[in-house]
This record gives sequence, structure tokens and C-alpha cells, in this order.
Amino acid sequence: MTGGRVTDRLGRRGLAHVNDARGVRRMLIMDPGTGAVLGLESTITEPEPAFGVEEGGVM
Repeated sequence: MTGGRVTDRLGRRGLAHVNDARGVRRMLIMDPGTGAVLGLESTITEPEPAFGVEEGGVM
């Protein structure tokens, strides 16, 4: 699934490709011109108390 245009945490503009699976949203951010990977971010979408992980946490 494509997430559309985004700005990464370093201020670079790119295209996001998003995958949601098992309580984690993974977002791959790529430079649309070169295809270079700018970033990979995992966000917790379901809390995991056994590991002390809260919903919305970013890895």
C-alpha cells in the first residue's frame, strides 16, 4: 500500500510505502527520483504491556 508523499524526520521529502501487520505499521520512505531509501519507521498500533510498549511508540 502506498502512503503518499511525506517528509521524513530529517526534513527530506519522499514517497512512503506503508504495511500494517500484527500491531505494527511499517513505513518505508524512498526518494521518488532516485529510488534511494531515506528511512524505515515502525510504529506500534496495538499496545504490548508485557514488553512495556505503548500504542504510538516509534522504533
